[in-house]
Amino acid sequence: MLSRVSGFSRLLRSAPRRRTSRRLLGGALVIVTLAAVLLAAGSSPAAAHTRLLETIPENRTIADAPPERLTLVFAEAVDPRTVQLDVIGADGGLVPGAALLTPSGADQAVIEFSLPPLDDGVYGLSWITVGPDGHRVAGEVVVGVGSVDAAGVQEARFSDTPPLERVLSIAAGVARYLWYFGLAAVAGSLLVLAWGLRPGAGSPAKEILSRRARRALVQGSLLLHVGILVRAGATITLVTRGYRSGSLSEDLLLALVDGMGLTLLLAAVAAGALVVWAPRLSRARSGWTFLQAGLGVMALVAIGSATSHTAVLSEDPFGIWVSTLHLTAAALWLGPLLVVGWATASGRWRARPAAERAATLREVFGRFGPVAVGAFAVLVATGARSTWLLAGSELLSGSGYTIALIVKLAVLAAVILPLGTYHDRRLGWLARRRPDGDAGAAPVRSLRLEAGALASVLVVAAVLAGLNPAVFGSGGEGDGSTVAVVGGAAPAEATDPAVLLSDAPPESVEDCRDRPVGRPNCYRDYFAEVMRNQGADVAVAEIAALSETDDHVARDCHQVVHDLGNDAAEYYGDVGIALTYEGSACWSGYYHGVVEYAISQFNGTELFDEMPNICTTAAEREYSFTHYNCVHGLGHGVMLNLDGDLFGSIPYCETLPDRWELSSCVGGAIMENVVSAQQGIQTDLRTDDLIYPCNVIGDDYVDECFAMQTSWMLYNLGYEDENFAEAFAICDSVQTDMVDNCYRSMGRDISGSSLLEVSRIVRLCSLGDPAYQEECFVGASLNAVYNDHGTAMATALCEAIPARMQDACYAARDRAAGTF
Repeated sequence: MLSRVSGFSRLLRSAPRRRTSRRLLGGALVIVTLAAVLLAAGSSPAAAHTRLLETIPENRTIADAPPERLTLVFAEAVDPRTVQLDVIGADGGLVPGAALLTPSGADQAVIEFSLPPLDDGVYGLSWITVGPDGHRVAGEVVVGVGSVDAAGVQEARFSDTPPLERVLSIAAGVARYLWYFGLAAVAGSLLVLAWGLRPGAGSPAKEILSRRARRALVQGSLLLHVGILVRAGATITLVTRGYRSGSLSEDLLLALVDGMGLTLLLAAVAAGALVVWAPRLSRARSGWTFLQAGLGVMALVAIGSATSHTAVLSEDPFGIWVSTLHLTAAALWLGPLLVVGWATASGRWRARPAAERAATLREVFGRFGPVAVGAFAVLVATGARSTWLLAGSELLSGSGYTIALIVKLAVLAAVILPLGTYHDRRLGWLARRRPDGDAGAAPVRSLRLEAGALASVLVVAAVLAGLNPAVFGSGGEGDGSTVAVVGGAAPAEATDPAVLLSDAPPESVEDCRDRPVGRPNCYRDYFAEVMRNQGADVAVAEIAALSETDDHVARDCHQVVHDLGNDAAEYYGDVGIALTYEGSACWSGYYHGVVEYAISQFNGTELFDEMPNICTTAAEREYSFTHYNCVHGLGHGVMLNLDGDLFGSIPYCETLPDRWELSSCVGGAIMENVVSAQQGIQTDLRTDDLIYPCNVIGDDYVDECFAMQTSWMLYNLGYEDENFAEAFAICDSVQTDMVDNCYRSMGRDISGSSLLEVSRIVRLCSLGDPAYQEECFVGASLNAVYNDHGTAMATALCEAIPARMQDACYAARDRAAGTF
């Protein structure tokens, strides 16, 4: 060992010293290495390879009623913007109306979509997500609705990979192989050329080997560059197509910035520099030059690894370094074998005497042995770690992904390892330690076999990197599984997803609070059971109390009581009876839900005729809070009945004989227009004109429109102080007679977003024009009364604002309280 080290030191001392060239090379190496380090340290843990764990509804189930939403639970968080859903009917046609409910801005493991109304039949809910490295993870959830054949649900297939995306995925896989193979050729060439500089007797065979290594370095660099370029093009195209925002330029920008596009382009630039430098590098006579080149190539591997699936597993913060070591070790093992295999296939090599050829190979493999042993150890350690992270205990699950892993391990264990040991005994480390060292001919054919086996492992590795690992859990095809009937007979066997879909209501809120998925449905089932056993008013009171302590209820309080209203209307069987229960908490969502359910029982023509009669019972106390909530809920219900058509909903409200009822109904329709848009449903609102539709709606309803429009403004602008100031500026720009109404709407939204925190309400309302700030406080006061069904919070607010505005604030408080 000491003689080897001292020999290498003499080699460095005797090498030609080109200081300027070295400084440039060293500087380039530092830059590339620094880039690799920064990429590794700052790499996002967004999942490129993820897998589906669970769906609600579960795959291949039959439901009595059509599901209203689809929930996908992934093992790795994904960007909601890259998850797409197509609802496909039995005839293969798309059913429009599916909309993403999960907000964007952060990666999520649970993705939810609202589903369009579905008639009886079998449907495929075909989903796909494209990771930042271009990997497609796709599948389908087959559901039956109503009276359908269970065998048809079990056998139905809907999803198919589009031809272009299939071609791009194949191109990316081929490019990965070119990248691996080119990397091995470069690494092997550098090693063989560096070994050729070691002191020792020269020979024509040794010169042939060095010449082949120089050619392999140039050609391998070119192959590596082509692989990266093709992969970059395929990946950027796949990720761009995955966003589907409607704007090609915006999708491309997202693919470059949020995806791996810029990292791939950086890798392509670095590989291009290697191509330019390779001819000069192949003629180098300095061990120091080859050492720097090797470190530079390793930095390039790190940049390439920053775009790989191992690097972006959220459980694996060291993924880039592990992947870099794994690829480098594989290249160091395969590379010299490739160079030797290529050199020994030439006629000039075969023309040399057998003893000379054997002596040259013994010299090379005497130095290759320790490298191969070290590379094997690194491959085992890093490969085992990555295999466990990607497959874990499901290594023997029988999926395509795990089968490929097993094939890779089998080739290593059954072919490559025995061949490597054999060659080391004949030519390498072990041969030098045998007293009767083998002096026979070199085993050239078995060397080529080892190189071929290693190359086949690279093929399997490229396939693995492109395979969809979404093969475990309930998101698979479910071959051989039984069809569960949701809402009917229970499935024969209960699995975890089936438990979540159980008809049995939860026994307490705690059963719902910690659920990673299905939480909204769990809360709904719990409160519906309370309503059936103790009354709707008791359920509403419990919801109101929980809004102070439970994060889910506090955040979605209106929706929780709204769902309860749906269930109460169905249970009591009469809108009038359901509305007699106290349900004013959380902005009276209970009342809205009751009326919405009542409306959903009529088709378009029937509803038009029935509109004046639906709220007859509620109107017995004319213009009361109950009366208001009923006719206001009519507006919500009509909008939902007409799939979000605001201008089509207004004529239904116009069937109401009283102007006050008409205004309340239109206000409900306009509120639903905003609420549905915030849930991702297509409505009559625009993101590039935050005043629309108030600037085109008829004069009779412009007042009701501006009473809600600021909710849409703030939803798009945000809820920071500067966003409220921006929204006030928009209010200042509307028609003069609507500015005060716009400010009142701002007051309501400020009060709601501040959770009735007085100091924040005062601060935010003060951001508006002083001439209209009074209207902001009026809106906040009204909201405090309607939300709490009491005056305490409104009184505290009115006491905290400037004295000149207090009379209007108190008047609004009393006016709202008088409706109870």
